Amino acid sequence: MIKRRLTVLRSAMQKEGIDLYYFNTSDYHMSEYVPEYFRTIEYFSGFSGSLATLLVSMEDAWLFVDGRYHTQADQQCLKYDIKIVKLGTQDALEPLEFIKKYYSDKTIGLDGKRTSIRFAKELIKNGIFIKSADVYSDLIENRAPLSKDPVYELSVEYTGLTRKRKIEMIRYVLKDRVHIINNLESIAYLLNLRGNDILHTPVFMAYLVFFSNDIYLFADLERFSEEILDHLYEDGVIIRPYASYYSFLETIRGKKILVDETKVNYETYVCISRGHNTIQHMRSIVEDMKAIKNPIEQRNFRLAHIYDGVAVLRFLMWLDSVDKSTLTEFDVREKIDGFRKAYKANDLGFSSIVAYNENAALMHYMPDRDNSARLNNKGILLFDTGGQYNEGTTDVTRTIALGETSDEIKKYFTLVLKSMFNLSELKFLQGLSGNQIDVLARKDLWELGVDYRCGTGHGVGYNLAVHETPPNIRYGKTESGGELAEIKPGMVFSDEPGVYFEGRFGIRCENMLLCVSDEKNEYGQFLRFETLTMIPFDLKLIDPRYLDERTRRILNAYHDRVYETLLPYLNSEEANYLRKLTREI
Repeated sequence: MIKRRLTVLRSAMQKEGIDLYYFNTSDYHMSEYVPEYFRTIEYFSGFSGSLATLLVSMEDAWLFVDGRYHTQADQQCLKYDIKIVKLGTQDALEPLEFIKKYYSDKTIGLDGKRTSIRFAKELIKNGIFIKSADVYSDLIENRAPLSKDPVYELSVEYTGLTRKRKIEMIRYVLKDRVHIINNLESIAYLLNLRGNDILHTPVFMAYLVFFSNDIYLFADLERFSEEILDHLYEDGVIIRPYASYYSFLETIRGKKILVDETKVNYETYVCISRGHNTIQHMRSIVEDMKAIKNPIEQRNFRLAHIYDGVAVLRFLMWLDSVDKSTLTEFDVREKIDGFRKAYKANDLGFSSIVAYNENAALMHYMPDRDNSARLNNKGILLFDTGGQYNEGTTDVTRTIALGETSDEIKKYFTLVLKSMFNLSELKFLQGLSGNQIDVLARKDLWELGVDYRCGTGHGVGYNLAVHETPPNIRYGKTESGGELAEIKPGMVFSDEPGVYFEGRFGIRCENMLLCVSDEKNEYGQFLRFETLTMIPFDLKLIDPRYLDERTRRILNAYHDRVYETLLPYLNSEEANYLRKLTREI
């Protein structure tokens, strides 16, 4: 099936005079998570992960994946003779470098509406001829439609700032410039609107063009109620059809235009370049504003994590009461999802990861009804899950023992837990960025010659995408550069070191952190992190030989806080169970 699809694709490429075609996993808005409509890499390669690049020539195909997906890509794509380029390993070239090295004198095809300005310009800068052409859409059979679900409003009790106030703040910074926004989370944040277009990410398909006086929202009108349309009109937002966006851009002439070249598509750049406009490339004003949660959002985030803690505690109680050998990973996934939805969550924060033993070595392994390992009353279970609440988005990973485990597993669990606390307990002078503090979460693992091929932490949206940037906690480079952004009070992000031994086991511990101000003295302003997640760690997996006194005190203090915070929301049976899980060691 996949081989036949690639053959048909190559015929379409040949008709357009294209030697190599570039696919990414994004949509028209440079989203990480996308509607089913845009899952074209999966259609042409079989790879179902959330981030990859596929290059197809007339003879070969290459899939580029980071460390989260090395094993998954092997399993899903090698059988179709697709070559896997494992980024982060020795001699592995990034897609851009690969094209420059092997296809610099060829015609590169891409969809300009799904390619970032930065990537396209890098190709052009290196003398590579690109042809923007959608050669694939007519080839896809039974393509999923785009959502037409209604758009809804979030009230100020959740957002902390009215839409009008946010617009005023952006306008003050923007002055006489035009700001073009493609990013769906930024549009949803700015307008205090949410939708249902992407699974577990409450956004809606739209573009936004922000002038000093007028704001144009390009979206399907029938998705908005009369009440919301009135509210938007009162705040100076003019709605135009989604499909009219590119023709509208052609009318903008002689303006200073601000675009984020990693979050705006290349077709947008082509359109505004024709109008003798001055184009300024910088991270969106809205991105920076969205990253710093206001006091109401911070308060609500704390509440969301209490709700999340109660739901996960009930799941752990259930899991403790059943024979694990009667369950599959999918059964467990369904159960933990159900506990969240039955309590306070509107939706999941993302598709839940539930992985038993060796499957946990696949960072983004997701069981389904037809592909799910059976558990047993031994070994370990990793679950990486989260919820979407009106009060915020949650993301937590716990690795727990289902029975007897090896000393090696306990050793690495203890070190991963220590690594997580090494970062979360940091006190530091304001001005540091994510790439400067990442080493704290890795140093104990590095001393053993072990690493994890991904970042340590990612920003988290407020009732938006579970992955947000800035901030980004990693020592490597990303296209967005979020790891270089200064960490500021109000930023929320994950702290999730781990170890992954292919074919054996994987361990990850993850809490969400809020950056807050600490003391200010003659050396400057100090900052620290407040842990938002309120879920206990499995004490059965701790090996005292690797637990230093400082980490023991931190763990006990954290567990005391979890117990005291969740206690008012629990019945007596739940409280007794939590007391056992959070006992002092």
